Amino acid sequence: MSESTNMPIAVDMQGVGKRFKRNVDRRNSIKERIVRGRSSKPEDFWAVRGVSLQIPKGSVYGLIGHNGSGKSTILKMIGGIYRPTEGAITTDGRVASLIELGAGFHPEMTGRENISLNGSILGMPKKEIQAVIDEIIDFSGLGDFINDPVKHYSSGMYVRLGFSVAVHMKPDVLLIDEVLAVGDEEFQRKCFDHLYALRRSGRTIIVVSHGLGQLEGLCDEIAWLEHGEMQEFGAPTTTIASYLRKVNSQEAARYPEVTAVRAEGEDARPGDQTLRVRTAAIVDVEGNPMNHAETGSTFQFRIGFITSEPVLGPNVRIALQHESGPLVTMIGNHRLGFDMGTVSGDNVFDVALVDNPLLPGRYRVHIDVFDFTGSRLLDSWNDAVEFAVRSKSGEIGQGFVQLPAQFRLS
Repeated sequence: MSESTNMPIAVDMQGVGKRFKRNVDRRNSIKERIVRGRSSKPEDFWAVRGVSLQIPKGSVYGLIGHNGSGKSTILKMIGGIYRPTEGAITTDGRVASLIELGAGFHPEMTGRENISLNGSILGMPKKEIQAVIDEIIDFSGLGDFINDPVKHYSSGMYVRLGFSVAVHMKPDVLLIDEVLAVGDEEFQRKCFDHLYALRRSGRTIIVVSHGLGQLEGLCDEIAWLEHGEMQEFGAPTTTIASYLRKVNSQEAARYPEVTAVRAEGEDARPGDQTLRVRTAAIVDVEGNPMNHAETGSTFQFRIGFITSEPVLGPNVRIALQHESGPLVTMIGNHRLGFDMGTVSGDNVFDVALVDNPLLPGRYRVHIDVFDFTGSRLLDSWNDAVEFAVRSKSGEIGQGFVQLPAQFRLS
């Protein structure tokens, strides 16, 4: 269903399912058939099951989920490529699809000839096709290559031509799969600008993408699929947050926590070693090990160290380096006004990064410990640990940190 049921419906799906046959014990040669006998019967595999969805006219609707969750199968059923095994799909108006590279193109025909072919398949009169053909060629940016057979096109050129044809054939419903990811940055921006223009003109757009940040800004509603079944639908921010909570929890269960123990026999260790850093980890606010942090959520660096003699007011400095190379920031307890006093023996030092401002990416942690004057190095540990920062909303952001800001309109 849709949260916008008062609007006219462009696509209505009721109890839709798609079943395929899967051979789990296939015999690929005559020899295999003789030696191993007859293969077992193919098993039923439901790529989509029990999906009901109403997509309002003039809306942009996103489909998210892991690979194999049934997103592309739904698009192909809406586009008429597959027939549903059960349930019914009703569409209102002309449907254009951009689902697979090269779909609908004849490899021996030129790009120009394929434009006319696609328009005819969509039921457009020849005059309408001729009226937009120059605009399509200009938008695609293919230049003289438009007169070459498409079998010589690269994947990026296929996407350029396919998208240009699909959006200029004036479809009432436009279906777009992940193929836009193949295009270069310039063309992707051009595509999304045009999608916003189609949205303003009242076209219905259904998009499948793993670019959650782009979908959040583009879509009116998003549906989340898991193993062919609907998990949640609604506002983009809410649905994406639910999906990422599931993904992040699965990742936490699958991968070990971020922790490191330093080898005692390490040679050429910097510093005078009156204090030795032994362990490093990231933990949550309750001290539980973590395997990633999240933007906006507090977490802690936990550092274990031992001293060979009492040390007065050590200054622990933690440097964070982004995976691309730049130093993001350095955190030091002296700079923040925290004095440990005199420490001795085994110690655990927690540094909380409140409302973690780091944007999604991977970060390396370097640890240096100085005496209370800041002039004498006690110990140093480069690349102590590396950890990932994930987003709770899908937004990637630009740069390395999310600065606190307030907005006011007057």
